Amino acid sequence: MKLSGLKKIILLGIILLIIAGIVIVALKGINVSLILQQHESINLLIGKPVEIKDVQNICNEVFANKRVIVRKLELFGDSVNIISESITDEEKSNLITKINEKYETDFTVDDVNIEKNSNIRVRDLVRPYVLPVMLSFVLIVAYIIIRFRKINSLKLLGKICVTIILTEALIASCIAITRLPLLPIMINLMSVVAIFEVVLFISRSEKCLKNK
Repeated sequence: MKLSGLKKIILLGIILLIIAGIVIVALKGINVSLILQQHESINLLIGKPVEIKDVQNICNEVFANKRVIVRKLELFGDSVNIISESITDEEKSNLITKINEKYETDFTVDDVNIEKNSNIRVRDLVRPYVLPVMLSFVLIVAYIIIRFRKINSLKLLGKICVTIILTEALIASCIAITRLPLLPIMINLMSVVAIFEVVLFISRSEKCLKNK
């Protein structure tokens, strides 16, 4: 299939972005979120609505230049999970003091435990997806070959594979170029995009099959 001038430019831009992403990963590696790296964390049940921004400001004062992530734990928004590269006894004490002052709580150093969390490798993060993806791929290939054999199912399959590979590579490259921290939700989003593309191709092919 011949591509128009505009499509050629778009394809060239996609390829250049993918190459740029590969180069950045080769030079700097993947920017993995602190949640997936080795870190220490503290859980605090405040008992009243908490604003993440306020706790983040407190953490910025306590942990200075260290990376810190603050997350809500409960649906009621009254518990927080504080993650940092490391937490010293002094930082723990200062954090508790400032939280008590801000929210009028009565935490003590002995009440709060520091949890140590080991790093999660990227391949361990991806591993749970391998088997479902392979099974889904086999089923989709079998369905397309049987269902669309009258309109060149192999050509359709090739288009789907090329489109998905380019799209997923483009998304991964954009993440690498912008240095966004890698999170599990990103893998889920990429899976949703791939599924959407497959459904779109199949729906279009169904229409084409009906017309024939």
